[in-house]
Amino acid sequence: MDESTASDARLAWVERIVAAPPVVHPGAPNGAVWSTDANCYRLMADHVTRGSRTLETGAGVSTVLFAAWGCDHLAVVPFANEAEAVERYCDEHLIPRSSLKFDLRPSEVALPTLAGTGEFDLVFIDGSHGYPLPVIDWFYGAGLLRRGGVVVFDDVQLPQVESVIETFLQPDPRWEGLAATGKWKAFRRLSEGPLAEGEWNQPFFPKPSPGLVRRAKDLVPVEIKGWLRRS
Repeated sequence: MDESTASDARLAWVERIVAAPPVVHPGAPNGAVWSTDANCYRLMADHVTRGSRTLETGAGVSTVLFAAWGCDHLAVVPFANEAEAVERYCDEHLIPRSSLKFDLRPSEVALPTLAGTGEFDLVFIDGSHGYPLPVIDWFYGAGLLRRGGVVVFDDVQLPQVESVIETFLQPDPRWEGLAATGKWKAFRRLSEGPLAEGEWNQPFFPKPSPGLVRRAKDLVPVEIKGWLRRS
């Protein structure tokens, strides 16, 4: 199958699964699953191929799609019932899931353990949206992206998610915006390696001027200054 045909097949899976989604989150407004816009799934379909290494926080329509696309996929979701619902849907719809894996731990526990396991081609951040978890998912998840890999954020209408993008990605030339709506945003990574770095290497924060540093020191109480000199 040439890439054009494979791309059409991935897009066909999007239409098929969006039309009849898995019942993963019965409390969702449609009684089936919390999901993002179909054009977000189409964008991800354009940036993966069979065998692509993919990672997501959360589980739902996207998880089924990554399996249908034949990605080497890991879904980090701390709810066994959601993983079981995805697996059941795949089996009922004859979607192979041999390349689909789940880590049933909270993302703040699971993602740090992935260091050294290899790079990912695409990371989809759609797990817990309570602060600071979107930051943690980005820091550890997108830190595993290869150069040229793609990170996608869902639910950017929430300030806990949008603040990550506004603070760390949009002002940083090492992230290239690919596409965005009021619901999701996607970026291509132009660097590689872990995201931890010194404060002077971070272009998204202005460097403090020497005068500002001196003024900050002047605010330190005399007693603490003496203790610092003795220590």
